[in-house]
Amino acid sequence: MTNAAVIGVVGYHNTGKTTLICELIEKLTFHGYSVSTIKNIPKEGFSMDSEGSDTWKHGKSGAELVAASAPNETSFIIGKGMPLDEIIRITDSISSPDVILVEGHKSEPIQKIVLGEMPLDGEGYRYNPESDDSGDLFGYIIETIEIARVHNTLPGIDCGKCGYDDCMEMAEAIARKEKTRSDCVVQEEGFVSVTVGGKDIPMGPFVQNIVSKTIVGMVSSLKGVDRANTDADITIEIKHGEK
Repeated sequence: MTNAAVIGVVGYHNTGKTTLICELIEKLTFHGYSVSTIKNIPKEGFSMDSEGSDTWKHGKSGAELVAASAPNETSFIIGKGMPLDEIIRITDSISSPDVILVEGHKSEPIQKIVLGEMPLDGEGYRYNPESDDSGDLFGYIIETIEIARVHNTLPGIDCGKCGYDDCMEMAEAIARKEKTRSDCVVQEEGFVSVTVGGKDIPMGPFVQNIVSKTIVGMVSSLKGVDRANTDADITIEIKHGEK
């Protein structure tokens, strides 16, 4: 699970992906949005590290992660390829941006801006820098960010009680002002309960949301848990005292 909006920028070679991303970063940051990016480099043997450097030696000696700390930069080097969803999760955790722009990874199931003649599969926005209004594209990105912000305030358990298939559809309806947060049945009823020493502890919707997302995120990463079934009820019991 990520809090940031995630948008890919894809297209065939030399269609202007990097140029567009840089323009979007400048415009988004100017309007007060925080941006992180992920660049796909589909080149075998490529490394950002320099052979023979101290960090390279650390990695070659067996370190799983090497952090290079300088006065003006901190770099994290992980000596293995990772799936995009894991990279997105780590990026979101480190920088907590409003939006993560992904250059490349055209086959991944994320929302995309498509340049050139590349087919558009799933949700996305086809954009031609030479003829299309860049203001419309920027509006599309802002709407995506705002929907993600609304989604972060919902339980994220996709119960369907609101009449929509999942919380993302509900967030889109709220962003369009067709619904309000109070229309979330589970949020109004309460979906997280805590008992300490036999006493029920009341929690407001905001705290319930934080607790729910933290627990679901933690449990879904454990071995033996079916990630497709994390909308099921989760029970955790903690016992203190003498063993």
